[in-house]
Amino acid sequence: MLRIDETSGTLVAPQASGLLESPPDREELLGLITSSWDAFSAELGLSGIRLLSREPVPYVDLLGFDEARNRVVVILVTGDTVEWQLGRALGAAADVASWETERLTEIAPGLEGVDGRESPALVLIAGGYDPRALTTIDWLASRHDVPVFAYTVAMVRFGNERLLSVRREPADDTAPDVSSLLDTSSTATGERPAHEEEPPPNPDEAR
Repeated sequence: MLRIDETSGTLVAPQASGLLESPPDREELLGLITSSWDAFSAELGLSGIRLLSREPVPYVDLLGFDEARNRVVVILVTGDTVEWQLGRALGAAADVASWETERLTEIAPGLEGVDGRESPALVLIAGGYDPRALTTIDWLASRHDVPVFAYTVAMVRFGNERLLSVRREPADDTAPDVSSLLDTSSTATGERPAHEEEPPPNPDEAR
């Protein structure tokens, strides 16, 4: 959770509890995320992503770049819970995936080496999600290794201060690991590889 510093318009660590939650305003949220990307991305667990541009095209809120994986990241922000948010996000990612190197470098110089065969990662940040959207996100991520991540955010008031709470969705222990999905690794589930045998039993334990 991050506190909103009203004076500087940035996000900083909180100092206390006793909280009252409210839905975020999209424009304020987008401004805070843009001005405090390093702090916010660390809260998401995506600190390796560099922010390139805000609203490079009308349907992409933020464009980032994961240098370690040489992958473009499409980031969509909304303070609402709406049925069409996932469709809008997938459409934006699909369009960015079609951009040639020339188009990418026009928007963000330095992306000449991006592998055009690699689909962009997709990050959704919203005040909430339609249950069907979360089911679809989980299906895409866990069954098909699509690098899509969803986060629920809320403004939380403590006294005269406001804080920003962040929770990854689906909100349980079975949610896909962020780094493993960005790697599109098939071993992210923690299951034993098929070629690896179980260790032999200890004869002393059998007595």
